Amino acid sequence: MLKDKRILLAETDRALVEILKSLLLAMGTKVIVVSDSHGLVETASKEHPDLIIVDYDIPQIDGFNVTKVLKTDFLTSYIPLIVLIDRRQIRKKMLEIQQGIDDYIIKPPDPIDLEVRIEMALRRTEHQVHANALTKLPGSREIEKLVKDRLHGNHLFSFAYLDINNFKSYNDKYGYVQGDGLILQTAHIISSVVKRFGNKSDFVGHIGGDDFVVITNPDKEEAIAKEIIKSFDNLVPLHYNKEDRDKGYIRAEDRSGKTKNIPLMSICIAVINNKIRKIHNIIELTEIAFEIKRYLKTVTKSSYLIDRRSQDHGMYKRQENLALIHEQLKIHQTQKSKYFKPLGQILLENQLITHEQLSEALKKHWLSSKRLGEVLINMGFINIEQLEKVLADLKNESVEKPFQRSLPSASEGS
Repeated sequence: MLKDKRILLAETDRALVEILKSLLLAMGTKVIVVSDSHGLVETASKEHPDLIIVDYDIPQIDGFNVTKVLKTDFLTSYIPLIVLIDRRQIRKKMLEIQQGIDDYIIKPPDPIDLEVRIEMALRRTEHQVHANALTKLPGSREIEKLVKDRLHGNHLFSFAYLDINNFKSYNDKYGYVQGDGLILQTAHIISSVVKRFGNKSDFVGHIGGDDFVVITNPDKEEAIAKEIIKSFDNLVPLHYNKEDRDKGYIRAEDRSGKTKNIPLMSICIAVINNKIRKIHNIIELTEIAFEIKRYLKTVTKSSYLIDRRSQDHGMYKRQENLALIHEQLKIHQTQKSKYFKPLGQILLENQLITHEQLSEALKKHWLSSKRLGEVLINMGFINIEQLEKVLADLKNESVEKPFQRSLPSASEGS
């Protein structure tokens, strides 16, 4: 079970680091070591390890505060966390270490005890979260649990249901490998946007297929929806070949089996919140979300709609009301942004990398928060000098510059 699992170890005692590394490597795991709280939080967000082990007592890490940070950030909150603690401190620290951790181990650790506790923590997390196998985002069970918690606790929240239009046709024509790449990029777009524009406690989940969920607050919902659409519409056309991209459609069978012109993929976002009216249960919430989604499916472009009705009059009345907001919906289609070439496209056109290299690097980029330029350099596909030169040559073109004395930002890698 532990083979190839990635474990992040936060420890400053060199002797203990060597002991733990030897034990963990013998179990077949891969080990990343950090020695301070900033490095721990940053590395956890970027690397998405399968498990984190933290020495609770070293001052450079401040175990109590850093565990709170990790467990309130949606990118790291589902990573199991085990703390190392001195036997003499266990009574004094017990109340603290129960706040957000998954388990603890007495120092120095017994090899068998260490392995058993790691396996148990991983099993518990997999059972509780049921993460999507492709995107690693929490699945339906965790989504349902969070929504019920918000409803039962009378918390103010927004629920956004995201769905990709025409994904099936794309998947049928380009194949499952390309389809998986599109899903990975969409997950990366959504997670990155929520990280930048949302709250620390926000949530991103993957129901399955091309359906995603974002849980945030009403004051963040619109900014998040707009930015997701902007990023999606800029990057997703590059998943098509040039011929299809130029035409703006592909020839494929629709769901009824008829061959027709299918527009390029777009994304629709149905948003419901309990700011104005009470949502009684998850069935009501999903019913409204699906209803708005069906309505948005009739719009060819990427769009979002926030349900701001003050009360629920039942399904048929809601459908009647939806017909009255067609003009309002136009406002919620984001303005087409100026097209820019992402970093990957620039490097391909300059023949600095191959399509295979870009595909391999993109998968690592999408599954982590590492910048694409950083991934390409780390994999040995390009060097910094090459990257600087090609972008300097393009300075007079209408291209957003993703590199200025630093590596490109994640939002520009595609």
